[in-house]
Amino acid sequence: MKKIYLLLFVLLTTSFAFAQRPGGGQGQGGMRQMSAEQIAQRNTDWMKKDLNLTEDQVAPVDSVNLLYAKAQVALYQSASGDRQSMRTAMQDLMAKKEEALSPILTKEQMDLYKQRMSEMSNRTRGPRGGNNPDSQPAQNAE
Repeated sequence: MKKIYLLLFVLLTTSFAFAQRPGGGQGQGGMRQMSAEQIAQRNTDWMKKDLNLTEDQVAPVDSVNLLYAKAQVALYQSASGDRQSMRTAMQDLMAKKEEALSPILTKEQMDLYKQRMSEMSNRTRGPRGGNNPDSQPAQNAE
C-alpha cells in the first residue's frame, strides 16, 4: 500500500512540474528566459520592419533597445514576485524609453510605435496573458 501512495505522489509531483510554463507559469515567461541582447534584437527587428527604419536609425535604435532591455531584465530579476511594483516600474521604464526614441524616430514612426505599444499592452492585460474578453476590441457586425 505504501508503494502505491509513493507512486501516486511521484506521478503527481512530476505532472505538476511538466505542466508549468517557463517563468513559473506566469505571463510572458518566455521573455524572462531571454537575454537582454535577445530582447533588444527582437525589438529592433520588429521596429525595422514595422516602422520602416532607415539605415541611419537602426544603430541608435538598437542601442536604446539594448539599454532598456538590460534594465528590463534587471527589473524582472529584482521583482521578487511583486507584480504591482514591477508593473509600475515597467511603465516608468517604457516612458523613459519613449523619450529616448523620440529624437531618433520621425513623428509618424513615433506615433506608430506608441500605437503598437498600446496594442501589446492591451493584449497582455487580464488573466492568463490577455485572455480577458473585456480587454478585446468589439467586433463590428456586418
